[in-house]
Amino acid sequence: MIKVNLLKDQTAQVRKSFAKPTVTPTGLIFLAIFVLFAAAMGTWTVYIKHQVRAGIERRTELRAQEARLQALKKEVVKYEKLKQLRQSRIDVIENLKENQKGPVLLLNTVIQSIPRDSMLWLTSLTQKSNVIKIAGLTQDPEVIPDLMINLNASGIFQSVDLEMIERQKEATKFSIICTSIMKPQAE
Repeated sequence: MIKVNLLKDQTAQVRKSFAKPTVTPTGLIFLAIFVLFAAAMGTWTVYIKHQVRAGIERRTELRAQEARLQALKKEVVKYEKLKQLRQSRIDVIENLKENQKGPVLLLNTVIQSIPRDSMLWLTSLTQKSNVIKIAGLTQDPEVIPDLMINLNASGIFQSVDLEMIERQKEATKFSIICTSIMKPQAE
């Protein structure tokens, strides 16, 4: 009978030997590829983070600009409404001006005929049939001929004549007789 001891002998201790790492060219190539890949990934990550940060800043900037533009758009709409309101008022005034008749047209013509920067006051304006009498006062008698020229040039008077001029202490009193081209209308 043969006995085999399958158990390891406790008495003889054998030292295990570990394999020493050796550097091979293939290993160096793989290591270089890994380092390059890791560096590329790191660089790419930094680049992407920078792009994300720049995109967020740009988005914030654009949102602020959009808010400003929306506020401006509201102001433009407000001013457009105001412009339309004013234009409608101007249209009404122009429509009334076009439809003026009789006394209103006469008064407008007389007012527009008064020379600018003159000391001239009208005291009365009377109309009988197609004869209109304008009376007033002035400190400067030289403006009376200008008033008469302007009245004659207005186109609604057939003739403009000086009826009376009277010099007083502080002012000159005058009256002008105008013959109207238009027929008088009921007031």
